[in-house]
Amino acid sequence: MLYKINPNDIGSNDRVEQKSPKDLNLKEEHIEAFLGPRLSEIVSEDQLMQIGRERRGQEEADLLALSKEGILYIFELKRWESKPENILQVMRYGQIFGRYSYGELEFLAQKQKQLDGSLKEKHRVYFQLNTELPESKFNHDQVFVLFTNGLDEDTISAVNFWTQKGIKIECVPYRTYEINGEPYIQWDTYNPRDEIPFEANTCFFIVNTNRSYMPDVWKDMINNGKASAYYSNKNAICRVSRGSVVYLYHTGVGIIAKGHATSNYEEAGEEFYVPLRFDWALRDQSEWDEKAPKAWEINRKIDSSYRFRQTVFSISENMAKAIDDIYCQE
Repeated sequence: MLYKINPNDIGSNDRVEQKSPKDLNLKEEHIEAFLGPRLSEIVSEDQLMQIGRERRGQEEADLLALSKEGILYIFELKRWESKPENILQVMRYGQIFGRYSYGELEFLAQKQKQLDGSLKEKHRVYFQLNTELPESKFNHDQVFVLFTNGLDEDTISAVNFWTQKGIKIECVPYRTYEINGEPYIQWDTYNPRDEIPFEANTCFFIVNTNRSYMPDVWKDMINNGKASAYYSNKNAICRVSRGSVVYLYHTGVGIIAKGHATSNYEEAGEEFYVPLRFDWALRDQSEWDEKAPKAWEINRKIDSSYRFRQTVFSISENMAKAIDDIYCQE
């Protein structure tokens, strides 16, 4: 539910009416075009490692991801009304991908440019594990996630039925509203651990240099003054706007650069990037150990437990100040 708060009349009940996409003259292709580039906001990268995404003309789920334990998450984004038969479609993908061996998952991720080497090693680095997960643990179980416009009683009943049969199905509804004659959409980020995602409405961002998949691309970012995202995660950079403060984070090292976005994002094929004017940048790797603010240092300074695996994520002004303070102390 969405309400307007009137400071002059707190007791008022100005509830924003939920409307269907049809009522708002939104077609299915409008919803699809809007949601597609925002998968990184729908699915919590912090808890799941993306390994596949739907390709045009292929019988594939909208999104495939692995948990730290090797569970395969199969996402289906229904751009229209909730219907019980939507569940059958996502289970059809389960029938296809649920039988994939470790080798087949690895080949799929490589084919979709999600990794260029061993899936076990990328999984270990991504989730910061001490040892690689055994191949037998990959895809040993599946969870189906249906992202849909609201939930009707028939869909809820169908979910309950299959859940009782031991099938793990979860639904994430989105809702559409009309405010001052304009359509709005609202959803909660999906997180398999039921943690409440932190959403900072600030102009401070951390952009991951993608070391796990493209080990040397940080050089391109620093040498050419930009923050980039690639392939299926490229749309994550669209959240960064002109004037935003951007920190580049290199996995296993820390923050290696700070800059200001000089314009909104630009496109270069499978790379989306934001041009940066650097305040400082650690171009020489020999400086990293001594000068790069480490993740543990940042967490200790603000008494938090942030993980830095996301492609792009917003941070609070307090966290940005902590990074600046650590860098200046070095």
